[in-house]
Amino acid sequence: MVCFHSEYLYVEYYASHGVLISQWYGRCSSRQYRDAMILTADIITKQNVHYFISDRRLLPSLAEADAAWTFDVFLKIFCALPLSRFAVLDSFDKAARQQTQRFLHHPATLLPFEVRIFEDLTSAYDWLISLEAA
Repeated sequence: MVCFHSEYLYVEYYASHGVLISQWYGRCSSRQYRDAMILTADIITKQNVHYFISDRRLLPSLAEADAAWTFDVFLKIFCALPLSRFAVLDSFDKAARQQTQRFLHHPATLLPFEVRIFEDLTSAYDWLISLEAA
């Protein structure tokens, strides 16, 4: 089920395995980025999603204000989500990869679910649903 589609982000929910996938297509405005992050969190909450893939490969580094918002505001929201596993396909942009690392390993907040970084969507999806088979 397609949950959101724009020129910068695509979000789809696969109900058969309970997996939500967000795929960034590139740069967007600060407002679009923040709204998209909140929208994704709302979808996860409403659908009671336990498995989430964030494909950030085409997302460039964030502006400093958006990075600060992500760490100071969104991280608290993200940690409260009902996730069991979170897979990341990291950005091709070196600065964006560093921002992802700071988010995943923020010293003030430990993520309360399993997290892994992958290079391809298939491996990430397989890891998420492997818990179901176990």
